Amino acid sequence: MTHMTTVNEAVDLVLDTVSPLPCEGIPLDEGLGRVLCEDVRSARNVPSFANSAMDGFAVRWSDVAGASPPAPVSLEVRDAVGAGRVSRKRVLPGTAIRIMTGAPVPAGADAIVRVEYTETAGERVVVSRTDGQGSHIRPAGEDIRRGDVVLERGRVLGIPDVGLLASIGKANVRVRRRPVVAIIATGDELIGVEDRPAPGKVVNSNGYTLSSAVAEVGAVPKSFGIVRDDRESLTQAFRDALACDALIASGGVSVGDYDYVKDALADAGVRMRFWRVAQRPGHPMAFGSKGSKPVFGLPGNPVSSLVSFILYVRPSLLKMMGHESLFMPVVRARIAHDMKTAPGLKEFVRCRLDEDNGRFLASSTGTQSSGVLRSLSLAQGLVVAREDQTLLRKGSHAPAILLDPRGRWLQREMGF
Repeated sequence: MTHMTTVNEAVDLVLDTVSPLPCEGIPLDEGLGRVLCEDVRSARNVPSFANSAMDGFAVRWSDVAGASPPAPVSLEVRDAVGAGRVSRKRVLPGTAIRIMTGAPVPAGADAIVRVEYTETAGERVVVSRTDGQGSHIRPAGEDIRRGDVVLERGRVLGIPDVGLLASIGKANVRVRRRPVVAIIATGDELIGVEDRPAPGKVVNSNGYTLSSAVAEVGAVPKSFGIVRDDRESLTQAFRDALACDALIASGGVSVGDYDYVKDALADAGVRMRFWRVAQRPGHPMAFGSKGSKPVFGLPGNPVSSLVSFILYVRPSLLKMMGHESLFMPVVRARIAHDMKTAPGLKEFVRCRLDEDNGRFLASSTGTQSSGVLRSLSLAQGLVVAREDQTLLRKGSHAPAILLDPRGRWLQREMGF
């Protein structure tokens, strides 16, 4: 019997084929979610000047060290300084300068007395309490010192990171380029979303799901529309699409009389690495490459197509963008009811994941037909059944791939 590619083998083959794309410089405001190509060092201190952490009065500690409610200290107020201003006056013995949060600490001051510990009387302030020498002064470089590495190569830029880079004046960053991904839907039966289906015709939903999936991962989708079941037309479409960094074709990868994708890919210079994987859904999944460009032949059935994207395309695109974390989160779930699975195939069962005393309880979303996209829309996870299993028994446990990497399951765990 001819060996069928296993899921693990297929993942390894795909990831061994792709490499991170070259680096590019981009404006900082486009950096969210991108992967740094270099260590970023700060050319400045942050903050660049000592400033007040409180609204209050800048004082000399020696003047107020003994202040207490029974023995308050009265000081002359020489000036007032707000954020964005610099006082031109110095704090002299017996004086104070009123100061607002974030304002530069005036020369001569070595403590801030918070306003709650004071009372004003004309041009004087009475201090009845302090928090100690150096209190409430944020020194220059408290956050970042000149020369510090603030973010390391390989970092995926998050929202705080973008603000951090702005604080050190980093207007442009070097990041891995995002792959442009060509998306082609094949089949004489396909029509556009705006068209009314006639007998035998179906809407090209794969074009939309795959474009959305590519965009969600941070890559750039480029639709090449619908291509009919004609070897010459498919070959030309594939040649055009291979100007992109990666190619996804959906449909035409089975063994029917009109499934020309495999031959057309070969005509376009694509070297096929595997054809069919021991999995359900997504058995007629194909993968090849042209040079360093990955080419995915996904099944036409919408669930098979999207599940195959999650398993193979998504991690490969993340790797091309320089990510180190490539896969969706996996949790251990308890099976809510018996689930029959296919022998000899690794099956990915669409399931709801509900809270069960702080753990996950998996229940099927219904029919597991590869054409029922709603079953995937209702699912929070894919429960994984091994090739040697034909039944997931009620009460047993199995791994579940979480379909929402942004944390809906974490909210459930935290009780939100």
